[in-house]
Amino acid sequence: MKLRTVLVNRMLTFAVGAALLGAGAFALAWVWQVRFAREWLARLDRPRIIDIPDQSWWEGALWTAVAVGVTIGTVLLAVNFSRRRTSRVQLYDEVTEATLAVELGPVADGVAGELAALPGVRATRSRAVVERHLPTLSVTVYADPNIDVADFTARAEETAERAARALGGARVATQVLLHLDPAHPESGGQG
Repeated sequence: MKLRTVLVNRMLTFAVGAALLGAGAFALAWVWQVRFAREWLARLDRPRIIDIPDQSWWEGALWTAVAVGVTIGTVLLAVNFSRRRTSRVQLYDEVTEATLAVELGPVADGVAGELAALPGVRATRSRAVVERHLPTLSVTVYADPNIDVADFTARAEETAERAARALGGARVATQVLLHLDPAHPESGGQG
């Protein structure tokens, strides 16, 4: 998730939480007959409050609140569910003084292809995403439950190191998630 999205989510959550906490605290103060809460409510003009829905501006205010709520909700959903695609990574070669832009999706596909060739691997899925503000090559590996996990881990680390070297030290993480298929009991075994 992008930093901006995280900050907006946290600020909105804090504001709503603080408002609900304040309303709850005031309600408890009224129930427990705390003096300031009782005095503040006693100063309210109850007939005027009861007549608010009969005012000419009330319907417009409700429709405005609905429109603002739907707009904010739609924007938050769009921002939170947007794809976390990475931008191109810029590589600089000091010898040729050239800058090269690299798409990370094909690099993730290459890492997945190397891991797919390992013994016991049944399938792989790859994508390039932004994970915790860092471009990440994310590869999910589906493997046989009898795979040698230590050997697989060592080979996956070697593959990740090769990808990092190929990217010339750019700040790109590699994430390999290993999913072991469920073990099937052998036919004729214990039941």
